[in-house]
Amino acid sequence: MQFNLKILSVAISMAIVPSLAVADEAADAKIAKLEQQVQTLQAQQNASLADKVQFNGFISGAYISSDNDAGYNNADSSANFSEDSKLGLQGTFNISDNTQAVLQLMMRGKYDWEVEAEWAYLSHRFDNGVKIRGGKLRVPLFMYSDYLDVGYAQPFARPPQEVYGTIPFSSYTGAGVSYDVEYDDSTLTMQAFGGESDVKNSAVELSNLMGANVSWTDEIWTLRAVYAQAKLDGPIVSEVTVPLAAGVNTQANYTVLELNDEKGSFVGVGASYDNGEVIAITEWTRSEIDNAYPDTDSGYLTLGYRIKEFTPYATVAYMKTQDNDERLPLSTATAIQMVAFNAERMAYSIGLRWDAIDNVAIKFDVTYAEDFGDTSGGFTGNSIDTSTGKFTYDDTLIYTVKFDAVF
Repeated sequence: MQFNLKILSVAISMAIVPSLAVADEAADAKIAKLEQQVQTLQAQQNASLADKVQFNGFISGAYISSDNDAGYNNADSSANFSEDSKLGLQGTFNISDNTQAVLQLMMRGKYDWEVEAEWAYLSHRFDNGVKIRGGKLRVPLFMYSDYLDVGYAQPFARPPQEVYGTIPFSSYTGAGVSYDVEYDDSTLTMQAFGGESDVKNSAVELSNLMGANVSWTDEIWTLRAVYAQAKLDGPIVSEVTVPLAAGVNTQANYTVLELNDEKGSFVGVGASYDNGEVIAITEWTRSEIDNAYPDTDSGYLTLGYRIKEFTPYATVAYMKTQDNDERLPLSTATAIQMVAFNAERMAYSIGLRWDAIDNVAIKFDVTYAEDFGDTSGGFTGNSIDTSTGKFTYDDTLIYTVKFDAVF
């Protein structure tokens, strides 16, 4: 009887083993199928995310120096690797086919590489073609405003300071609306904007900023016009040298002018021509501000010619304050304002852009500025020599070597 029970146990075990093997194979098949489904879903999600999110960036590194300490583009007689060096990262998030969120983070060498949101806005394009944006936006005053920090998108080492240096802010917080009119071979773009802004490293605030621009392009010719106005409030502060004793000086801040909701206006026109070989770019601007703050005219003309990967160029630019008589009759206050605000100069640049490899351009530039008249030329480093009663420098020469890249 005991022998029979053992035989029965062995038989049952032998019968169960194939069943367990079959069950294991079925479980493995189900697990493999589930894993495949998970991988498929994950791939779909990754593809969807890639379609919805786009990242790109740009970087510039520059060496600048000058033959003196006048301060053109903050250059002096020592090597400067910070002023024109920057890094930007931009993310575009496609919320829907017509709605996007855009964030651009900037780090500039001249501000110790602090991270700052240059753009942070939400945009939506309606079915009728109208596009609205709201958040932190670039002020669209110049031909290169949208690409102001993207050196790779510019033919020169830097936009002419005589024009682009007259406005001390580049972004605003508010809203904008634009509309494109498509013709057979060209596009007309109309844009309106409004909001507020702060001047970087200054106590001046801009409110009631509003303006409009219109541009037309056929991809070879581009014509543009802009008008904007705002209220300015806050102190204009200048750093002055104060003598303490023989040969001992200190730096102190002095309020040159107090702005009390003064009205400021800006008007500009521009044109460019680019047929793939010949480049011609010109802009003219006028800024006017009530009170003793300077009204300034400025302009430039750049010509260039592409020879394969090389683009030599030349620029002539000027700027001049137009209301010097408003800082008269002479008094202590107006004398300081004349030194701080009165400015004029001519600048001549020759340069070369070399598109060394894909998405990387190396630029060489020499700029000579002169014809300051009886002014500092608009340079904070050009102070009055107390022994002669005249400004220290009447010209300056600036050297630039720079690389620009996009990725």
